Amino acid sequence: MGFIKECFEDHDGTFTEKLKGVGFTANQAQQFLPETASGILCFIQNTGTDKIIKILLSDDPSQLLSSLNVDAIGKKLEMNFAQVTSGLEAIAPVMSQVFSQKSNLLVETAASLAWTSPEELSSSVKNFLV
Repeated sequence: MGFIKECFEDHDGTFTEKLKGVGFTANQAQQFLPETASGILCFIQNTGTDKIIKILLSDDPSQLLSSLNVDAIGKKLEMNFAQVTSGLEAIAPVMSQVFSQKSNLLVETAASLAWTSPEELSSSVKNFLV
């Protein structure tokens, strides 16, 4: 199972509570979380491995979350920019904690492939995340 999918599945309840804390309804949170996870996966698929690793190892998921297309998420969910942004900010601390716990696995994955081609490295790291 990919890291991002695992993160959102394992911490669904915590994310939902954080979102409720900033004014989301349970229904809005249930729609917001998969859309956010999808946005992250899209970003990963379309970004260079070095940038992904740098962002994930920074212990600052706001870098990753700021890479998402907030307007597209808002439009799809019929939420305004401020609401989507507050939702992303609400789940960022939980994501940061999860990233820091899993960062060693990401480094090990990348390091074990250090002598492979850039394409193989990119594919392996993205498979780990997705």
